[in-house]
Amino acid sequence: MYYYHFHQWLSFFYFYCFFGWCFESTYVSLKSHKFINRGFMKGPWLPLYGSGAICVLFITLPFQQDWRLVYLIGALAATLLEYVVGTAMVSLFKVRYWDYSNRKIQLHGHICLSSTIAWGFLSLLMVYVVHEPVADFILSLNNDLVMAITFFITVFMVYDFANAFRQAMDLRALIIQAEKICLELGDRLELQKDLLKSNMEERMTIMNSRIDYIQNYWNDQLEDKKNEMQTALNEQLIQTEEQLANFEWMIEKEIYDLKSRMEKIREHMLLPASRPLLQNPGAKFTTLKKETKILKDRLKRK
Repeated sequence: MYYYHFHQWLSFFYFYCFFGWCFESTYVSLKSHKFINRGFMKGPWLPLYGSGAICVLFITLPFQQDWRLVYLIGALAATLLEYVVGTAMVSLFKVRYWDYSNRKIQLHGHICLSSTIAWGFLSLLMVYVVHEPVADFILSLNNDLVMAITFFITVFMVYDFANAFRQAMDLRALIIQAEKICLELGDRLELQKDLLKSNMEERMTIMNSRIDYIQNYWNDQLEDKKNEMQTALNEQLIQTEEQLANFEWMIEKEIYDLKSRMEKIREHMLLPASRPLLQNPGAKFTTLKKETKILKDRLKRK
């Protein structure tokens, strides 16, 4: 086992990447009632499964005689890898590619008990059923042929990963812009709300103070004096309303401009967002839940 050459380890890695893609795509496609090309990249491979398989194989094969240790160590190793990768992808790309937040026993949405249990059974399946015939087949091939195949697959996978990584970083930049606009928009809407509230309060304050003044100090004066004060009150109210209306118009214009900028960003996000959101039905932006739903709806209509 530990005397495999590097290119043989690499060929195992690619096989389990493909195996994981077949497993995930089949499961999600059946669940969605349509074909879903699962994963971070475009090609038929899921590096998380390949990395997990190699990690589990390397750690558990010394304990092949005890299936309970294989199950336990495999489940823990795969769960740890899933948590590290999930955390890294959220931090780096601001996109959550899978989410276990709705599960009863989970941690930060990256791992959950049911997933850990499944990893344990997959470890048993791989160590006792799958790996031996896979290893026998690869080792039976011509060594130069295996090296050539792994070389070409490596070239394609690196190219695929580079493209996926570039698109993910482009999407991240757009998400950051969208976050800033959402914050500005929220501030403007809150300011508009406060403005409307203060508008009404100021009107009532002016009205009440003037009415009290008239009632308390001008009850014995002539009717025309009361009318004069009422006219002054009305003029002041009109002036205040005009000032507030102008300010409110400025805020509404800013809100309109922010919404227009957000709409442009949504259009720019459609292409880079198509892969993570469509290939991973449970994926979502970590801070823009509303935008996740809007983009998913638009992508489905395309």
